[in-house]
Amino acid sequence: MKMKLVALSAVMFLASCDQIGKQALNSVPDPSPEQEQVAQEVFNHLRHAEFDALTENFTPELQAKVSEKNNKKLKKLAKSLPQVDYKTKKIVSKHFTEAEGKPSEYKVSYEYAYPDNLVQYDVSFDKPAGSAKIHDINIQIFGK
Repeated sequence: MKMKLVALSAVMFLASCDQIGKQALNSVPDPSPEQEQVAQEVFNHLRHAEFDALTENFTPELQAKVSEKNNKKLKKLAKSLPQVDYKTKKIVSKHFTEAEGKPSEYKVSYEYAYPDNLVQYDVSFDKPAGSAKIHDINIQIFGK
């Protein structure tokens, strides 16, 4: 009987955590259609090693950061990204931070599920429904 109560308590706890997570995700606005489009275009340019087109939607600061000295890293990353179509794509987190004396940051994390891999793609803008210029990107690949 005690095991059943413990199991039921665990299920109820996990369900409440899921609801809290959904509420937190929904408390920050979704990216604008323009921001969504730019984020997807940049991801596609990276997957296809289209480096000239990749930086068109970057802020000047990010363009400088992704200069010639980082070209080898970009090429290596582009080769490691799956070339097949993804099965699902979803937003897994959204964060908006404002601090006095610093520019605001709106970070959106996408999860691309592939047959053998999972790719987390983080892209930062100035604010929700703000500029479509990308301030920062980060990609992590999980799996094979």
